[in-house]
Amino acid sequence: MAKPKDSETRRTGSKGRQILHYRIDSDHWEYKEETGNDFGRDCILELSENDEWNNHKIEGQIKGTKSLVLINNGETVSFPMPVKTIEYALGSQTAFLLFVADIENQAVYYQCVQDYFINNLDCFDRLDQGTINIRIPIIQKLPGDDSMLQEWARTTYVDGPGKQLRRYDGKRNAE
Repeated sequence: MAKPKDSETRRTGSKGRQILHYRIDSDHWEYKEETGNDFGRDCILELSENDEWNNHKIEGQIKGTKSLVLINNGETVSFPMPVKTIEYALGSQTAFLLFVADIENQAVYYQCVQDYFINNLDCFDRLDQGTINIRIPIIQKLPGDDSMLQEWARTTYVDGPGKQLRRYDGKRNAE
């Protein structure tokens, strides 16, 4: 009987999850690993503000890599994300982030998928492809200032998953 084989992909992914968990500031984030069937979401980060839980969360897909792809003179990380995961993310009312963990440097780069598509509307036209490269400014890195993560945790997205996707601003659209 053949025994199951381990793989470099599994080891790299596991290391990526460990690095993210380690890099998140536990003074105000609770890291929750997803279990069961994986539909694209690997974790949920819940934000504690003033020692209170207000149901502000981020959903995340975690990808570990040993070969970080930098573009734009090293100012941007480029990472391919499967379209099926992107579509899942675009349908979420909670901020859905791609976390790319650089195994070699123990850094985690992050990008909100909904905001990325809102700011790059042409990406909606490429959803018929197998993958789309998500670009992450290198300043969006853990450890570091996580105020952007906190803002995303407080954000709600509506009217997705298509081009009408937007951040909810508390106002109703004119009828």
